[in-house]
Amino acid sequence: MLAAGICKHRVAKVQRSMKACNSELLVLFPSANMLYLSGFYDEPSERLLLLFVPQEGEPIFLAPALYADQIRQSSPVQDIRVWKDSDEPTVLLRRVLAELAPNEAGVLVDDTMWSMFLLMLETALPQADFSPASQVMVPLRMQKSPDELSHMRKASSIADEAFEEVSRMNFTGLTELQVAAALEQAMRQRGAEGVAFETLVASGPNSAMPHYRAGQRRIEPGDVVILDFGCRVQGYCSDITRTVVCQKPSKEIEAVYGIVRQAQERASQAIRPGVAAEEIDRAARSCITQAGYGERFIHRTGHGIGLEVHEGPYINEGNALQLQQGMTFSLEPGIYLPGKFGVRIEDIVTVGEKGAASLNHCTHELQVVE
Repeated sequence: MLAAGICKHRVAKVQRSMKACNSELLVLFPSANMLYLSGFYDEPSERLLLLFVPQEGEPIFLAPALYADQIRQSSPVQDIRVWKDSDEPTVLLRRVLAELAPNEAGVLVDDTMWSMFLLMLETALPQADFSPASQVMVPLRMQKSPDELSHMRKASSIADEAFEEVSRMNFTGLTELQVAAALEQAMRQRGAEGVAFETLVASGPNSAMPHYRAGQRRIEPGDVVILDFGCRVQGYCSDITRTVVCQKPSKEIEAVYGIVRQAQERASQAIRPGVAAEEIDRAARSCITQAGYGERFIHRTGHGIGLEVHEGPYINEGNALQLQQGMTFSLEPGIYLPGKFGVRIEDIVTVGEKGAASLNHCTHELQVVE
């Protein structure tokens, strides 16, 4: 269960932000935001399940009866308004809204809320001004507490160990899906709650597609293989990418790998409190551009991570947000040569008092697998 003190502290911070933006009510759908503020999460479904946070007072759950006991066991929020499958949930919804948003003023809704539930809210509060909850939730969640970082370090350590185990396997003749399954099994055996996202294993020419999903292609000698994977611990994610080569790397592969490794190192060296996020992207990108591969670095340098694999801050050109201690994000420069191969190296780092501290510690040397 989320500690009551942590829950109260987080809710109080959200309520201060709500006052600053003149929002009367925050309504959260099953999401990382709900988990962060209440300690409870389940997959979204067709049943109406919402967490209400008023500008003043205690949060309230509106929940189907089958979730009531789960919420009581996992959340300090104990005001649960329950509806049964035989009920019409909008009746209870209107009662709760009349209690918490009598003025029909500003209402913040979860950015991921399904349209069917947003339409219910809009029908019940026809005069309200609806805005995305991200304006209060993103700043709150970007800086990780010591407890959050502890969970993320554990998740990263599990991913590191999984890579070290799997990189000792014989890759030749295995399918990408078989390697992905081995990575996932290795993480679960070390205590992971589950994968953080669908494991990416891209071999040969497939490695030139940054978000290619693992398939039935069999790995051949000389193939570059990108492994992009992570797990969850206490809800918090890890995310790591390592590039290996099967049996023997070519000179071109070695050269491209060296450029990407140097780009990541330069980005890491640029991190410190007060530096703009876009400066970290520029540090990595300039290294790759100077080497002649600027057009083949086709994505941002990094993304924030925590309860979600992708959250703020985003490390890309145009993001002038100043980094602050506790912000945690990926560094993942890459070079992709269509029809040939790709290379990406990714670690999770957190902003420390004087610079970057990596949560990943497995080798950055180009690993040759059999």
